[in-house]
Amino acid sequence: MILLASASVATRRRWRRGLAHHATREAHDRGQLERAMTQFTPGSVLLDVSLPGLRGPGDIAGLQRLSAASRIIVLAEAPSDSEGLAAFRAGAHGYCHRDLDPALVEKAVASVQKGELWASRGLIARLVAELSAPAPHNGANGSRLSALTGRERETAVLVGGGAANKEIAVHLGVTERTVKAHLTAIFRKTGVNDRLRLALLLNGVSHNGATGPQSNLRTGIRG
Repeated sequence: MILLASASVATRRRWRRGLAHHATREAHDRGQLERAMTQFTPGSVLLDVSLPGLRGPGDIAGLQRLSAASRIIVLAEAPSDSEGLAAFRAGAHGYCHRDLDPALVEKAVASVQKGELWASRGLIARLVAELSAPAPHNGANGSRLSALTGRERETAVLVGGGAANKEIAVHLGVTERTVKAHLTAIFRKTGVNDRLRLALLLNGVSHNGATGPQSNLRTGIRG
């Protein structure tokens, strides 16, 4: 199920046209959004950043805690890179214009469901640049990574470097099924739910923008 969260009737109608083959529910304000996320655990959420009661992208982390499995795409009437970066830091999986063409709405949802990002090339470039920047030490992220086994650490580093599952399997001399099992364990132990968030953790960038240990890893935005 896909949750459409916007106070604008026209916006919700536009989104529905692009999701004609999907089950959808709607929320007109933050209260309805929170209740729907708690009750229905939507696979994806299209979130109008101007939704009444929402203070901005920083609120996404709190929404994500209500339904950790939901992939949130933030849509704005006037998108900006700074707002997009804030949305991704808070846990969003996509950021784009609120009036996205209906034909692209379904593509955006499909992309984030595969663990990919949906954003402009320019914003992705800025996110990658941020991940590549040196960062001061913060022990919190290190303690989360310390729970990993040696092979899980190897897998995590390769994921953070942008490697796909097949490439990791060849590098480690294991099957792709084993790689997927390692990733499941890594996500559970670190508390992240996708490859981007793992790359952020490895580079010491937390969801709220705090920084941790320096890393030379580049992020992988593939699913």
